[in-house]
Amino acid sequence: MIKVEIQRNVVHYCAVKITGHAYSDEPGRDLVCAAVSTLAQTLANAIEEVGGIPEKSLDLKISSGHFQLRLKNDDLSDVIDIIFGTFRVGIEAIERTYKEYIKLKIKEVQGTC
Repeated sequence: MIKVEIQRNVVHYCAVKITGHAYSDEPGRDLVCAAVSTLAQTLANAIEEVGGIPEKSLDLKISSGHFQLRLKNDDLSDVIDIIFGTFRVGIEAIERTYKEYIKLKIKEVQGTC
């Protein structure tokens, strides 16, 4: 199962962590994994290109079955919130259709991220 955790403080989204594999089909044919991977890569690329945060400033870790992106409080903005919100909407849509393969958790953190 893929587990997606999005963290936000009272004002801004600040991190996302994705772990696991869907195993909804054989590797290379797993549409759930492909969809989640595409959204994760789009999130990272949009934060860099649309949000204006250089790649070297991103706390980004990617490996098989693992994606983690965390932003510093100084980098949080309304534009970044829109990008994270769009990612969340996409993950929620996948979860509604493939709930046996993916679980989303939105974690509220106190204070700063």
